Amino acid sequence: KQHNMKHALLILVSGLILWSCSEEGPRGPQGYPGNDGSDGSTPKLYYFDIPVNQYNKMADYNNNSYDYNNAWIAFGSIDGVTLTENDLVSVFMHQTTDGGPDNYFHALPYLDYFDNGSDFNQYGYGIMDDNGDLLFSIRRNDGSAPFNDMNATWAIQYNVYVIKGTASRKAELPKDLEFATEKELCDYLGITQRTKAVFIPKALN
Repeated sequence: KQHNMKHALLILVSGLILWSCSEEGPRGPQGYPGNDGSDGSTPKLYYFDIPVNQYNKMADYNNNSYDYNNAWIAFGSIDGVTLTENDLVSVFMHQTTDGGPDNYFHALPYLDYFDNGSDFNQYGYGIMDDNGDLLFSIRRNDGSAPFNDMNATWAIQYNVYVIKGTASRKAELPKDLEFATEKELCDYLGITQRTKAVFIPKALN
């Protein structure tokens, strides 16, 4: 059975970004205005790892707007977190491959070019309309396996930002906002700590 999927509202950032939201740094922009009890809840930042061997190849899967053909997909939910279509979700990722790329996270979607400058891995994510589950994808440009060993135990790390909406109102950020670093996003949202979470994988059928 094929699921319908909507794309999450993405917060685009430029350059490489540090994952830590708790490190000291220059004062950021004025923080997220919060809520009055009806517009949503306090923004949260969840983090977890997904081992490479939990990604499964999907030969032909698409939702009519994004091509997942020959993509490797990890599908599931965050334990204890229920997402709805009115929530705002933004995702940053860091891959812990041999030798790099140090401690920096990238906003998704993200193209990671290899040393030859022409081949790349495409990282993305989506949210299922029917149940709020998350889908993380990795697709190499030529359709081959993204990594030499897809049975490896090293993991891809994710930072997932969630701002809850309500039944009648979507959680939103001003459209003209731009953040040079992930820390600026944390400062704007008033996030001072990350919540360690567990990703529960499921079968996508």
